[in-house]
Order: sequence, then C-alpha cells, then structure tokens
Amino acid sequence: MKTDIPVVRDYTIPLERYPHLNEKKTLRDAAKVIHSFTAGEKDQLRYADALVVNDQNQLVGRITVTDILHGLAPQLVEATKINKFEGKTADFPNLALLVEDSFFKECSLRWSKPISKFMSPVEHTVAADTHLLQALLIMLNAKDYNLPVVANEEIVGVIRMEEIFKAVSRHCNL
Repeated sequence: MKTDIPVVRDYTIPLERYPHLNEKKTLRDAAKVIHSFTAGEKDQLRYADALVVNDQNQLVGRITVTDILHGLAPQLVEATKINKFEGKTADFPNLALLVEDSFFKECSLRWSKPISKFMSPVEHTVAADTHLLQALLIMLNAKDYNLPVVANEEIVGVIRMEEIFKAVSRHCNL
C-alpha cells in the first residue's frame, strides 16, 4: 500500500525476487543463483550480487560477481595488486594472456569452494518504514547502492538506487 510519504517498503524488491542463498553453499551455487535472475533477450544478469543468510534466515553477508571471480581466479587478483615491476608500469592489460591457460584449467576446480571464504559482511541495512530520501542518503554516504531491507528483525528484500531514482523521478513529475 502506497502512502503519500514514500517509504522503502513501497519500493523494495521482495527477497523471493532477489538472489540469496545459505552461507554453507559454494561458489557454483552462488553463480547459479545470480544466473537465475536474468532480463532481456540476451539473458543479461539482473543483479551483480546475492545476499547470504544463515540457517535461521538471518543476513550474514553478501557475495558479488567480483567475489566469485576472485574465488575462481586468485592468480588474476594477486597480479592486479602488483604496483610496478621492472620495465613495465602498473597498467598491464595483456597480463590476462599470460594466465589464460592456467585459469581455464583451474577455475572449474574452484567452483566447490565455500562462499563463506569470499563473501563480505553487510555493513548497512535499512528498515522497511524508512523514508525513501533517508535511504538515499544512507546509500550515498556509504557508497553502497543495494541495501538489504529489514522488518521485524527479518530480511524482507532489497532496495536499490535504481528503485529510488525511479520513485524520485515520479514524485518530481518527470
């Protein structure tokens, strides 16, 4: 039910329509969950992360597609941490060619790693009855544009910057 004052609840993506999985799952499970939410004729990913919950369905973290790729390709992640080396600047896009063979051989072996080793804690949540502009300020301040929404101490969904932008545009008579 929409009110005159826009609140987060009115624009929340319900949890059942947002990728989420148990903390005991693997990188393969996380990738499958994220892949199950696609849009458009080319099946583009709708979301770039999944919420992670425990056995009591409490929010314990978030895993992003970047986290999954880090789990599959640790050698690429480590290589990007090199500041400079003799004869080359830190900008070395051709590095991928050097690790391509080992990456594709090893990545299929890494799917079974637990997501708990790669997920990040969720630092900010927002209550369902929070004013939409307050949620926007939290996002901007935290530089976190997907906030889990809680009601009665339970995770009920996610509010993204995209939903807030749409709501603000509508309320400002775009």
